[in-house]
Amino acid sequence: MGICSLIDRELPRPGSAAGFNPSAHVLPLVLMLAGGGRTLEDLRVLRHDEGPGSLLQLEEMPSSDATGAWLRRMGGKESGGLVGLQRVNRGVFRRLLPSEHRTVYTLDIDATQIVAQKCEAHYPYYMPMVGHIAELGLVIGYEFREGTAAPAAGNLEFVQACERNMSKGRRSRRCAPTARLIKRQSSIIARRLARSLRSAPIRTRR
Repeated sequence: MGICSLIDRELPRPGSAAGFNPSAHVLPLVLMLAGGGRTLEDLRVLRHDEGPGSLLQLEEMPSSDATGAWLRRMGGKESGGLVGLQRVNRGVFRRLLPSEHRTVYTLDIDATQIVAQKCEAHYPYYMPMVGHIAELGLVIGYEFREGTAAPAAGNLEFVQACERNMSKGRRSRRCAPTARLIKRQSSIIARRLARSLRSAPIRTRR
Protein backbone atom coordinates (compact mmCIF):
# COMPACT_ATOMS: atom_id res chain seq x y z
CA MET A 1 0.00 0.00 0.00
CA GLY A 2 3.02 2.30 0.24
CA ILE A 3 2.24 3.42 3.81
CA CYS A 4 5.89 3.98 4.70
CA SER A 5 6.48 6.19 1.68
CA LEU A 6 3.29 8.14 2.47
CA ILE A 7 4.45 8.72 6.06
CA ASP A 8 7.94 9.77 4.97
CA ARG A 9 6.48 12.16 2.38
CA GLU A 10 3.89 13.89 4.57
CA LEU A 11 5.70 14.11 7.92
CA PRO A 12 8.69 16.42 8.50
CA ARG A 13 12.01 14.91 7.51
CA PRO A 14 14.85 14.40 10.03
CA GLY A 15 17.08 17.36 10.69
CA SER A 16 20.27 15.52 9.75
CA ALA A 17 21.40 12.73 7.45
CA ALA A 18 21.96 10.49 10.47
CA GLY A 19 18.37 10.88 11.68
CA PHE A 20 15.62 8.29 11.27
CA ASN A 21 12.87 8.64 8.70
CA PRO A 22 9.41 9.33 10.19
CA SER A 23 8.18 5.82 9.31
CA ALA A 24 10.97 4.32 11.45
CA HIS A 25 9.28 5.94 14.48
CA VAL A 26 5.65 5.44 13.44
CA LEU A 27 5.68 1.72 12.63
CA PRO A 28 7.12 0.57 16.00
CA LEU A 29 4.64 2.85 17.79
CA VAL A 30 1.71 1.32 15.91
CA LEU A 31 3.01 -2.20 16.55
CA MET A 32 3.56 -1.43 20.23
CA LEU A 33 0.06 0.02 20.72
CA ALA A 34 -1.54 -2.86 18.80
CA GLY A 35 0.26 -5.28 21.11
CA GLY A 36 -1.12 -3.64 24.24
CA GLY A 37 1.74 -1.28 25.06
CA ARG A 38 0.97 1.84 27.06
CA THR A 39 4.21 3.80 27.43
CA LEU A 40 7.30 4.62 25.39
CA GLU A 41 9.29 2.25 27.60
CA ASP A 42 7.36 -0.63 26.03
CA LEU A 43 9.32 0.09 22.86
CA ARG A 44 12.39 -1.33 24.59
CA VAL A 45 10.77 -4.77 24.69
CA LEU A 46 9.87 -4.54 21.02
CA ARG A 47 13.32 -3.29 20.09
CA HIS A 48 15.04 -6.30 21.66
CA ASP A 49 12.60 -8.83 20.18
CA GLU A 50 14.04 -10.03 16.87
CA GLY A 51 10.82 -11.80 15.82
CA PRO A 52 8.57 -8.81 14.98
CA GLY A 53 11.48 -6.87 13.49
CA SER A 54 12.36 -9.72 11.16
CA LEU A 55 8.73 -10.41 10.23
CA LEU A 56 7.95 -6.77 9.43
CA GLN A 57 11.37 -6.12 7.90
CA LEU A 58 12.22 -3.38 10.38
CA GLU A 59 15.88 -2.93 9.55
CA GLU A 60 16.51 -0.51 12.40
CA MET A 61 14.42 0.75 15.27
CA PRO A 62 15.03 4.00 17.19
CA SER A 63 15.42 3.93 20.95
CA SER A 64 12.49 4.92 23.16
CA ASP A 65 14.32 8.15 24.05
CA ALA A 66 14.78 9.02 20.37
CA THR A 67 11.13 8.29 19.60
CA GLY A 68 10.02 10.39 22.59
CA ALA A 69 12.09 13.33 21.37
CA TRP A 70 10.65 12.87 17.88
CA LEU A 71 7.08 12.88 19.22
CA ARG A 72 7.73 16.11 21.09
CA ARG A 73 9.08 17.74 17.93
CA MET A 74 6.12 16.53 15.86
CA GLY A 75 3.68 17.89 18.45
CA GLY A 76 5.04 21.41 18.16
CA LYS A 77 2.85 23.81 16.21
CA GLU A 78 5.78 25.08 14.16
CA SER A 79 6.82 21.60 13.01
CA GLY A 80 3.70 20.86 10.98
CA GLY A 81 3.72 17.30 12.29
CA LEU A 82 0.05 17.16 13.31
CA VAL A 83 -1.09 18.61 10.00
CA GLY A 84 1.06 16.08 8.17
CA LEU A 85 -0.37 13.28 10.30
CA GLN A 86 -3.87 14.30 9.25
CA ARG A 87 -2.80 14.00 5.60
CA VAL A 88 -1.41 10.53 6.33
CA ASN A 89 -4.67 9.50 7.99
CA ARG A 90 -6.68 10.80 5.04
CA GLY A 91 -4.46 8.98 2.56
CA VAL A 92 -4.62 5.68 4.48
CA PHE A 93 -8.39 5.98 4.87
CA ARG A 94 -8.96 6.47 1.16
CA ARG A 95 -6.73 3.52 0.33
CA LEU A 96 -8.56 1.25 2.78
CA LEU A 97 -12.00 2.36 1.63
CA PRO A 98 -13.31 -0.70 -0.20
CA SER A 99 -14.49 -0.49 -3.80
CA GLU A 100 -18.17 -1.07 -3.16
CA HIS A 101 -21.43 0.41 -4.37
CA ARG A 102 -22.20 2.07 -1.04
CA THR A 103 -21.95 5.84 -1.23
CA VAL A 104 -23.55 6.87 2.07
CA TYR A 105 -21.94 6.07 5.42
CA THR A 106 -22.65 6.72 9.09
CA LEU A 107 -20.21 9.02 10.85
CA ASP A 108 -19.80 8.15 14.55
CA ILE A 109 -18.07 10.89 16.56
CA ASP A 110 -16.81 10.47 20.10
CA ALA A 111 -14.65 12.34 22.61
CA THR A 112 -11.91 9.94 23.72
CA GLN A 113 -10.20 10.45 27.07
CA ILE A 114 -6.39 10.21 27.21
CA VAL A 115 -4.89 10.40 30.69
CA ALA A 116 -1.87 12.73 30.73
CA GLN A 117 1.07 12.97 33.10
CA LYS A 118 2.61 16.07 31.53
CA CYS A 119 3.30 19.24 33.43
CA GLU A 120 2.27 21.21 30.31
CA ALA A 121 -1.23 19.68 30.33
CA HIS A 122 -3.96 22.13 31.34
CA TYR A 123 -5.93 19.23 32.85
CA PRO A 124 -4.93 15.70 33.97
CA TYR A 125 -6.27 14.34 30.68
CA TYR A 126 -6.93 15.26 27.05
CA MET A 127 -10.25 14.81 25.23
CA PRO A 128 -9.54 14.49 21.49
CA MET A 129 -12.52 14.10 19.18
CA VAL A 130 -12.38 11.06 16.89
CA GLY A 131 -14.62 10.33 13.90
CA HIS A 132 -15.26 6.73 12.79
CA ILE A 133 -17.10 5.30 9.81
CA ALA A 134 -19.50 2.92 11.58
CA GLU A 135 -19.92 0.49 8.68
CA LEU A 136 -16.16 0.01 8.22
CA GLY A 137 -14.60 0.67 11.62
CA LEU A 138 -12.13 3.13 10.09
CA VAL A 139 -11.01 6.45 11.57
CA ILE A 140 -11.77 9.26 9.15
CA GLY A 141 -10.74 12.24 11.26
CA TYR A 142 -9.64 13.48 14.65
CA GLU A 143 -9.13 16.75 16.48
CA PHE A 144 -6.79 17.21 19.44
CA ARG A 145 -8.50 18.94 22.38
CA GLU A 146 -7.57 19.87 25.92
CA GLY A 147 -9.33 18.16 28.81
CA THR A 148 -11.22 21.36 29.61
CA ALA A 149 -12.86 21.41 26.16
CA ALA A 150 -16.55 20.55 26.13
CA PRO A 151 -17.27 17.40 24.07
CA ALA A 152 -20.19 19.16 22.39
CA ALA A 153 -18.15 22.19 21.28
CA GLY A 154 -17.28 22.62 17.60
CA ASN A 155 -18.97 19.43 16.45
CA LEU A 156 -20.34 20.98 13.25
CA GLU A 157 -16.87 22.05 12.13
CA PHE A 158 -15.49 18.61 13.02
CA VAL A 159 -18.17 16.82 11.01
CA GLN A 160 -17.47 19.09 8.04
CA ALA A 161 -13.74 18.30 8.29
CA CYS A 162 -14.50 14.56 8.31
CA GLU A 163 -16.74 15.04 5.28
CA ARG A 164 -13.84 16.57 3.35
CA ASN A 165 -11.76 13.45 4.02
CA MET A 166 -14.23 11.24 2.14
CA SER A 167 -13.18 10.18 -1.33
CA LYS A 168 -14.98 11.63 -4.35
CA GLY A 169 -18.54 10.43 -4.83
CA ARG A 170 -18.96 9.27 -1.22
CA ARG A 171 -20.24 11.08 1.79
CA SER A 172 -21.59 10.63 5.31
CA ARG A 173 -25.18 11.82 5.38
CA ARG A 174 -25.92 10.45 8.82
CA CYS A 175 -24.14 11.46 12.00
CA ALA A 176 -24.43 9.29 15.11
CA PRO A 177 -23.15 11.10 18.22
CA THR A 178 -22.38 8.81 21.13
CA ALA A 179 -24.18 8.70 24.46
CA ARG A 180 -21.60 10.99 26.09
CA LEU A 181 -22.21 13.73 23.56
CA ILE A 182 -25.98 13.30 23.75
CA LYS A 183 -25.86 13.51 27.54
CA ARG A 184 -23.63 16.59 27.39
CA GLN A 185 -25.84 18.36 24.87
CA SER A 186 -28.97 17.45 26.84
CA SER A 187 -27.48 18.94 30.02
CA ILE A 188 -26.63 22.16 28.16
CA ILE A 189 -30.19 22.44 26.87
CA ALA A 190 -31.58 21.73 30.35
CA ARG A 191 -29.44 24.44 31.95
CA ARG A 192 -30.43 27.00 29.31
CA LEU A 193 -34.08 26.12 29.76
CA ALA A 194 -33.78 26.48 33.54
CA ARG A 195 -32.17 29.92 33.18
CA SER A 196 -34.92 30.99 30.80
CA LEU A 197 -37.60 29.89 33.23
CA ARG A 198 -35.94 31.70 36.15
CA SER A 199 -35.59 34.92 34.17
CA ALA A 200 -39.11 34.82 32.74
CA PRO A 201 -41.55 37.29 34.38
CA ILE A 202 -44.18 35.73 36.60
CA ARG A 203 -47.71 36.76 35.71
CA THR A 204 -50.53 36.42 38.24
CA ARG A 205 -54.16 36.21 37.36
CA ARG A 206 -56.39 38.96 38.79
